[in-house]
Order: sequence, then structure tokens, then C-alpha cells
Amino acid sequence: MAKKKLGFNMAKEIRSLLAENRKLSGREVRDALAKKFPKEKINAVSCGVAYSNARVKLGISRSVKRKKPVRKQAVTRKSSVTAVNIERLQAAKSYLAKCGGDETAAVAAVRQLSSLQIS
Repeated sequence: MAKKKLGFNMAKEIRSLLAENRKLSGREVRDALAKKFPKEKINAVSCGVAYSNARVKLGISRSVKRKKPVRKQAVTRKSSVTAVNIERLQAAKSYLAKCGGDETAAVAAVRQLSSLQIS
């Protein structure tokens, strides 16, 4: 089904209204069109889109400034390098030898020990 042709060019009329007064709001433009063309039915959404496009064409900037994107700060990590305690390393080595060299079994045993909260 073909679109019904309007009796006027809405975009052209909006551009001419904005050329006369650049500070008109969308509602004021729609009211002026309704007053100028009383027999025509004006769709508010279509008029708003034409108003926005006309502002862009005429180079009228927006009054609202867009915010700059905020960058996330880099996560600072603690250095993993700590002082080496030779006695603890030797104890860990002997414990690992007692577990048969299986580090997963040794880690599981240490976790069980920490869950029991035995010092």
C-alpha cells in the first residue's frame, strides 16, 4: 500500500522555521506547523525526527554536552617476590617427599589442615 502524500513537505518547513529562529524547541516547531497547516495531521514522532535531522543539517549544536568516557585504573598487584626462607623451603621439600612427590596431595593436606585451624 502506498503512503499517503502529505500536502506539504514537513522537513522543508521545519528547516525554514529553524532558519528564521534557531532557538525553537521541537514542541514549538510542531505547534507552528499545526498553526500554519491546520488541515494536515502532524505525527509528533515524525515531526521530532525531522526536527532533529534539520538541526543537524543546519549545524545547530546540542545544548547537552556528552560526557567523556572514564577509563578504569589499572589494577596494581602486589609483587609476588618475597623474602625466601630456606628453612621453610626445606620443610616443604621434605613434606613433599613424604607425600610421594605428589604436590596436589600435599596441597590438599595443607588445605584440610587450614580448615581444621590447627596451628
